[in-house]
Amino acid sequence: MKRFGLLILCFSAVFFLLGLWGGRVVAQTAVSPTPTRDRLAPPPTVENPTLADEGAQLYWLYCQPCHGDQGQGLTDEWRAQYPPEDQNCWESGCHGERPYEDGFTIPTRVPAVIGPDSLTRFADMGQVYDFMRAAMPFQAPGSLADEEYLAITAFLARAHQLETADPFTVAAIRTLYLRETPTPIPTPTPLPTLAPTPTPVPNLLSGNDIDINLLTGVGLVIIGMLAGLWWLVVRRKRR
Repeated sequence: MKRFGLLILCFSAVFFLLGLWGGRVVAQTAVSPTPTRDRLAPPPTVENPTLADEGAQLYWLYCQPCHGDQGQGLTDEWRAQYPPEDQNCWESGCHGERPYEDGFTIPTRVPAVIGPDSLTRFADMGQVYDFMRAAMPFQAPGSLADEEYLAITAFLARAHQLETADPFTVAAIRTLYLRETPTPIPTPTPLPTLAPTPTPVPNLLSGNDIDINLLTGVGLVIIGMLAGLWWLVVRRKRR
């Protein structure tokens, strides 16, 4: 009996320790929440960056403040990621009609650059590159190097799931179409205009085409007229 009681005591101790360890694991799991990603932070770097990866860093630096971390544009949801004092972009003293010293006024609508309804005014990535090079960043158009504009274009092309050219040159990106190009309708080849076939004029002087009966009739009429004229002349002389 003593041995049986000792065994029960040992098993009870083991189960008690297991319960404490399991509860500690559950508690540690519940206490470790998933960290919230800082959407204002720069994108992570990679070991061997491509041109599109370099463009992601440049997009974060020059484009993301207005166009959003997902290319969604300056939406209310995106502005809510900023500190409270910076969320109203058009407030006086910020980027409204009376911006801060050396500041600038931004439009009330900043379009999306990534997504199904974005970049609709452009046919290919070459046009996107040309526009950015001439008009962006908004506060300092044309201030970036051509290689930087090309890198941002590569980042946007990847975001639109376009095959990036290798090498990624200005000439190559003009073949990266943002939407399917319509199949051109072939222009029908006009048929040559045929000249009308002239109607042959019969040669009335040809012996083969002369109607013998017609000539005979005409001859008889002439002879009859001459005979009548001769009869009248003879009659007058007799009188």
